Formats: sequence, structure tokens, C-alpha cells
Amino acid sequence: MSSQNVVKNLMISGLKEIIREPKILFFTLFFPLFFLVLFYSMSSIMGPSVESGLSFIEYLFPGILIFALISIGFLGTSEPIIEMREKGILKTFRTTPLKESTFVISQIMVRLILAAVQILIFVIVGVFLDVLNVSNIIPFLLISLLGMCFILILGFLMGGLFNNTELASGVLSVGMMPLIMLSGAMLPLYILPDIFETISYFIPFTYLTDIYHQILFDFDGKLPILGNISIILGLSIVFYLITIKTFKWL
Repeated sequence: MSSQNVVKNLMISGLKEIIREPKILFFTLFFPLFFLVLFYSMSSIMGPSVESGLSFIEYLFPGILIFALISIGFLGTSEPIIEMREKGILKTFRTTPLKESTFVISQIMVRLILAAVQILIFVIVGVFLDVLNVSNIIPFLLISLLGMCFILILGFLMGGLFNNTELASGVLSVGMMPLIMLSGAMLPLYILPDIFETISYFIPFTYLTDIYHQILFDFDGKLPILGNISIILGLSIVFYLITIKTFKWL
């Protein structure tokens, strides 16, 4: 069987596995949409921010997308990999002619398909909310793809570090929201004590948030867009190298 057919079969199997897992499907696809509907309803009774001029849902729009992508990268990537290790599936793969790179590529492609569906939904909603327009749709898509690749690398890294699905689920679920909040994606950092502004520089999602705010709302960024992109690319390379060294198949 050719490597292309192997990747295709693994992708189909991976998609079926995610569809059969209600928790992963809920948190990666439906929960972010619930957030959008909830905050859109709240925006209808709240006026725009005096400082930014944005409505509640407009400011939260990129933050909810980042939450959706992190859900795919963490809950939709780390946990299934750990579960496959616990069940001995990864060990079985190593006894077959299947190349490790082929397996990794198939897993990445499955998550990219989920991310593409999620991003497409956000594009449609963003146009409806007038957050996206002809001038920023392409940059929005490119940055979302960059962010997804970075988050997927983090997902594989976490999948290699944890050995227990329940432990990983607890740590990642609890840790996701504080990381998103402290990156400025869900609330402006200027309303918090100055120490949180300093902490934000050590959170990778801060730089992704900063890019979204600049291309969508023309905010003044912590860094120029190219500076933020350079940091995300640099961290992606570093985390990728760490993943290669730490990922456990057994």
C-alpha cells in the first residue's frame, strides 16, 4: 500500500475516532460556537467599550477562535495520543512497516481539517458581525493557519509529556482558560494589575492575540506584526525540537 493511501486511511480512522468521542467533538466544534452565541446575546444589551469602541462580541471574537484552536490542539490532539499510548496502539504501530512520520502527518492532517472547518465558521460569523471584511480576511486566514500549526506542535508536545489521559485532561482543561485570559484574548490587560501585563509576555498566545487585534481592529500592538510572527515561528521551532526529543511511543 502506498504511503498516500496509508495516510488517507489513518486520516479517515482518526476522524471517525474523534466523531465517536463526544467530549472532543463538543469542545473542539460546538463549545466555541456556544460562546459566540452567548456573547453575541450579551452584546445586544451592552454598549461598546469606551476605550476601544468595540462591542463585547467584537473584542472576544479572536479570543473565542483562539480557544477553539487550543481545544483542537490540546483536547483534540494530546488526549487521543495519550489514550493510544495507554491502549498500546502506538506500540503496535512500531511493530508494523508504518513510518512514524506517516503517522504524525496523518494526525496533523486530521486536526487541520477540524481547524479549517472551525476557521471557516468563524469567517462566516465574522463577516456577519462586520469584524471581517475584504481587506482582512486573507491575513486572518493566514494568521489562523500559523496559530493552528503552532498550537498543534504544543498539542503533540503535551501528548508526549503526559502518560495518563485523566491527568492530562485535568491539567490541560484547567490551564487553558487562564492562559487565554492572561494573553489578553478574552479581556483587556489594562484593567488588571501591571504584574499581569508582565506575565503576558511569557505566554505564547499573547503574540497571536496581538496579531489578531492589529489586523482586525487596528490596535497598537505590543510588537509589530512581523515581530509577533517571528516569535511564534521561533517558538514553533523550539517546541518542535523539544517534541522530537521527548515524544514517547511506548
